[in-house]
Amino acid sequence: MENCPTCNAKLKCSRICRRCRTNLSQALDAAEQAEQHFQSANQAYVDGRFEAMLHHSRRSFSIRQTRQNGYLLACAALLQGNYALALNTWATLRKMPILN
Repeated sequence: MENCPTCNAKLKCSRICRRCRTNLSQALDAAEQAEQHFQSANQAYVDGRFEAMLHHSRRSFSIRQTRQNGYLLACAALLQGNYALALNTWATLRKMPILN
C-alpha cells in the first residue's frame, strides 16, 4: 500500500497515516497475508501440489482481489479440473480495470 485509502497521503512505512491518523494495521496485515498465500500457491505449483495451489490461490484472491491473484486462481482451478471456478474468476478479471 503506497497511499492512505482515507486521505491519499503517501505512506512512509508507518501503520498510522501521518496526515489523517487512520490506523492501517488491519489493511496492511491483510495485504501481507494475501502475499504469503500467493507465494505459497506459487511454491505449490512448482512442487506439483495443485490442490494446495488452489487452496492458497483462493485464499489470496479472497483477501485481495488483484489481477495477479485472479490469474493464479484461474490457473489453479484449471489444473484441478474446476472449470466453473476458472470461468467465474476469468469473468471477474474481465470486469476489473487495467491499471499500469
